[in-house]
Amino acid sequence: MRIQCVVSYDGTKFYGWQKQPDKRSVQEVIECAINKITGEHNVIHSSGRTDAKVHAHNQVFHFDTQKDIAFKQWKRAINHFLPEDVYIKESKWVGEEFHARYSAIKKEYHYLLSTNEYNPFERDYIYQYPYGKLDLEAMCDCAKIFVGTHDFASFCVYDQLGTTIRTIYHIDIIENDGYYTFKLVGDGFRRYMVRMIVGGLIQVGAHRRSKAFLAELLESKGEKKCLFKAEPQGLYLEHVYYE
Repeated sequence: MRIQCVVSYDGTKFYGWQKQPDKRSVQEVIECAINKITGEHNVIHSSGRTDAKVHAHNQVFHFDTQKDIAFKQWKRAINHFLPEDVYIKESKWVGEEFHARYSAIKKEYHYLLSTNEYNPFERDYIYQYPYGKLDLEAMCDCAKIFVGTHDFASFCVYDQLGTTIRTIYHIDIIENDGYYTFKLVGDGFRRYMVRMIVGGLIQVGAHRRSKAFLAELLESKGEKKCLFKAEPQGLYLEHVYYE
């Protein structure tokens, strides 16, 4: 049977989602927990990878197993073997046609930034921006250039195996008492794409770069690269949408 799970995790002490030799990963700790329950060598398939220090509120993964357990019990059983910085929020049976990655129709990421006085208790969860207030109106206006279907080769790390064409449905930026939340929703995001877009918008908000400059980068389709990448600890995979 195929089990779908929704998981939240604090990425601070992880080297990302994907398994890596001799490094702690979210995928590895979850697979180890599941294997203790099933006695199998289960491989989990996620909606996508997150990088080191990046968090998730609602990451989705699935796995196949021969173990016959009531679907509501999977949540409790897996959580029993997980460390405190990972938590299964939901588990359910799904059909074999479901795939956590390929069945997803869109994803939502949030990026959190503070321009307030440095707070050591927030340092792993909100980017502590040390250079003062940002121009919210300028950033919101600039964000419009990314909405729609574009080749984002200038705003991601990519190889020759996958397309860099993506559709962003909307980007919202909200400010409240020095805290900024960047909300990006799209059909998918390549590696570092969210962080590079946010990094570019921060440059515009600080009046160090212009909207026209970022538009030129985007239109170059990879010939010119964005060199502004927001720090990882402010990034959250907020939601994965399915039909």
